[in-house]
Amino acid sequence: MIFFTSMIVNVVIRENFELYINNNITQVGDTILDLVQNAYNEGTLDEDVVRASIVENPMGNFAVSILNKNKEFMWGMNKEEFFYQLQNEMEEGQRKIDYDMYQEVDRPYYGANQEIVGYVRIGYYPSDVLSSNDKKFQSNVKVSLIWCSSMMLMWFVFAGLYISRLFTYHIYGISKTSIALADGKLNARYLFKSKIKEIETLRHSMNYLGEKLEKQDTIRKKLISDVSHEIRTPLQILQSNLEAMIDGIYPIDEEQMNILYKEVIRFGKLLNNLDLLKNVEESESRMNFRVINLNESIAEVYDAFKIVAKEKKINYHMKFSETERVMVSADKDALKQLWMNILSNAFKFTDEKGEIKVITSLQHKECTIIVQDSGIGITEEDLPFVFERMYRGDKSREQYEGSGIGLTMVKNIVEKHKGKVSIESKEGEYTRIIITLPVHTMMLEPNNISSKMKSYMKIGSKYNKE
Repeated sequence: MIFFTSMIVNVVIRENFELYINNNITQVGDTILDLVQNAYNEGTLDEDVVRASIVENPMGNFAVSILNKNKEFMWGMNKEEFFYQLQNEMEEGQRKIDYDMYQEVDRPYYGANQEIVGYVRIGYYPSDVLSSNDKKFQSNVKVSLIWCSSMMLMWFVFAGLYISRLFTYHIYGISKTSIALADGKLNARYLFKSKIKEIETLRHSMNYLGEKLEKQDTIRKKLISDVSHEIRTPLQILQSNLEAMIDGIYPIDEEQMNILYKEVIRFGKLLNNLDLLKNVEESESRMNFRVINLNESIAEVYDAFKIVAKEKKINYHMKFSETERVMVSADKDALKQLWMNILSNAFKFTDEKGEIKVITSLQHKECTIIVQDSGIGITEEDLPFVFERMYRGDKSREQYEGSGIGLTMVKNIVEKHKGKVSIESKEGEYTRIIITLPVHTMMLEPNNISSKMKSYMKIGSKYNKE
């Protein structure tokens, strides 16, 4: 771009300069013609006056000759004399004369009666027309263009290198980080921040991906460890008991068979839990959504745990007055499974004389359900992973039965109902599960129901009783 711009500027300057020279030549020709016209006196042309005037003219270096009205040479400097003089004036080493560049024009001059009495032939050679100042100006313009173009090119090169470094330096670092992640180095991160928003977003996304992969790898390892542990225990018991029976240490009786049978059942439950986890995700597409009352859905499951609360002497209560008229679009069975999983976890990890409370509230077009217990809580390092598949938390929780898929199911069901779920906990003090579901509509209050609708409702009640 710089090169072509310089070429265009150079061409424009040269064309304008040539126009300037041609205008000067025209003006010189007009001046010479005026001198000849003024020197013509009563039908005669004073040769001495014309020669003196033309020679003393500061815009000389023209081949000027006087012709009669038939354009026959009378006197002056013809073409051959002009080239001879020009050749003598040229310094050694200068380029040769290009005779094709010589131009001449005949300009008429007039007598008293405005008839043509002769011609002035003005010849010029373009390179000789230029004065030393003109040639110097031309040379300076070319040098200036070269210097300007070179400086612009240099600055563009430096600016391009700087800008490209802003991009390529970070992109190269991010690409190395991605290769490291692909090679299994899941703790690889790119820590150098970029001033470019898009590059910084890419860096942040790459680091976030690395964090998620590292967390998933931790969960995967723990899952393998838990599954292998759960499978190994019943197999070891079966193996040891069978070996004892074969060696005659244990008798082959009903008691020993019942022990082996229980271990087989335990092993089968583990496999069933793994199948259940798979079925949870597959069953999402088979949900049957319809409008149901939120409080009725919760109360049905809430009442089922009252006996458990009484046996463990747990302070168990519910506050749901704000959502009495809230209707939600949900799958009835899935929602029941949701409350069942949450409350069963709360009772499982809450000791006797503890507290479990269920609180519902309404804000704008969303309803919030909070289930809080005063159980053993969750450690800070386990809290980010509680919704992951088969995650069982720290070793202190392994004494409780479970497969680690309860909260995974909770999350899947809530997300399928376009809601949100979060968990707050403090080890040894409490666990709080917060679920937010969108409100479909509000049930009409009895005062707002028309008399006609009330009559239909009474008829329906009557038939139901019958």
